[in-house]
Amino acid sequence: LILMTSLRNILILLLVSCGGGSNNSPTLLIEIPPDHQTFSYVPPSGNSRDNCVAKSDSANWIDDFNTTELDETKWSYDEGCNNNGGGCNGNNELQNYTSDDRDNLFIEDGLLKIQPIYEVNIGSDNVEQHFTSAKIFTKNKFAIEVGSRITVCFKVPDGTGLWPAIWMLPFDETPWPKGGEIDLMEAKGRSYPVDGLPGEANRIGSAVHFGTEWPDNRYINADFYSSNENTFQSYFHSITLIFQSNKLDFYVNNETDPHLSINPSIFPLNQYSYPFNNNFYLILNVAVGGDFDNGRIESSEICNNSLCSNFIDNPDDKRLLIDWIEYERLN
Repeated sequence: LILMTSLRNILILLLVSCGGGSNNSPTLLIEIPPDHQTFSYVPPSGNSRDNCVAKSDSANWIDDFNTTELDETKWSYDEGCNNNGGGCNGNNELQNYTSDDRDNLFIEDGLLKIQPIYEVNIGSDNVEQHFTSAKIFTKNKFAIEVGSRITVCFKVPDGTGLWPAIWMLPFDETPWPKGGEIDLMEAKGRSYPVDGLPGEANRIGSAVHFGTEWPDNRYINADFYSSNENTFQSYFHSITLIFQSNKLDFYVNNETDPHLSINPSIFPLNQYSYPFNNNFYLILNVAVGGDFDNGRIESSEICNNSLCSNFIDNPDDKRLLIDWIEYERLN
């Protein structure tokens, strides 16, 4: 039995068990604020590049990487392995992130490029790893505010063990997972089937993470698939987050329906304090190995030096490419 009643403009949902079991007392699931935002996303007409939506005339900030230097008023580098008890970066990853190293991150041809390299490296936290890569974020510099839109035009790398991501963490640095995590896009670099699993070139995922304290963490995710002729590894696509009070909507390209929509009433988020009504910062990175593809890694599919000379015909296939990022305040 679900009982719904209004009290001081708050909708209260009580779940009462009508079946067997030893606990028949009502359980408070969620207090749902009535102010779910009603902003409807209408993608700009046309395309900016391949499948990416057109740029908007109303953006408050755009980084289109048409200079040779990273805009350090917005971006900073992460460094090292960051072993917080769950292996490097909490996911048993195999890379050290380098700071301001043009081998791993550079701007070329109007694109931001993040290039993992198969090489021995001792990181800033004195951990030896066999791969390097780059991770940048707007932490302490530029907040993605509630009541905004963020769009990124990107192309993901091909290589088993590569793990590109575009994601967000709380600007006030509330500890994970209590403060929440918003993953706009993450992908697996493995392009071919293995162990009965399909290749990943035509799939990306979006997700939110939440909880109280480790190990009490939960997530909700949804995947989006391209056609086999228009994969995320072969062409540019865009991801858009409409970031509103009590509502997150994720869109790929010119889609008018979100492939993932989040609000406080969704299970199991309704069992926790809703963490997404705060400002977040943006993160771009490519991890190597780790838990995302069950530790699968093929070093021969990753650049072996700064020139990526083992894939000299098309080294960009091994890099996360960002064409542009656009930010707009909606209210």
